[in-house]
Amino acid sequence: MEKKNSCAGAGFSTILWGVLAILVVALMGSGCAGLMKPRIHRVTEDVFFVEVEEFTLTNAKVQELDNASGGKVVVLQDDTSRAEATVQLSKGNYQVTVYALGPSSEEDAFYLTAGEQWEERLWPTWTGEILPAPDVSLTQQADGPCKIVIRFAEPNVQLDRVEFKRVP
Repeated sequence: MEKKNSCAGAGFSTILWGVLAILVVALMGSGCAGLMKPRIHRVTEDVFFVEVEEFTLTNAKVQELDNASGGKVVVLQDDTSRAEATVQLSKGNYQVTVYALGPSSEEDAFYLTAGEQWEERLWPTWTGEILPAPDVSLTQQADGPCKIVIRFAEPNVQLDRVEFKRVP
């Protein structure tokens, strides 16, 4: 039996893997090292929100909830849980508000880092329904990406959306 030269096949395979690797790197580079770029839901010219279920999630689960803005919430399960995303912002000042549901006063806190700001421990204004946590001020120094990180502080917090309001 005659052996066939497989160099041509190996060359094609090598090229195919190279193209695939380039595509993966390009896709990861488009969102701040692989972070999700959630869709922008515009409310007014100066107000928009993003759904937390569209963030890159680590040890967090998405579950359906009828009164959530997108019909879903993200549940932070333990101290390794986090939700991260990159949002494109114009230069300026913003109020950032996370809408969340805390099942009880022992299950309502989370940490938020917006851009280069300090991490803040936040919780919704009441328990049992989706409500806003206190606003966090953010100054975006230039047009471009802003990284949002929400981290576990207490179990079972249900994150709905993050709202950005441009302020003077």
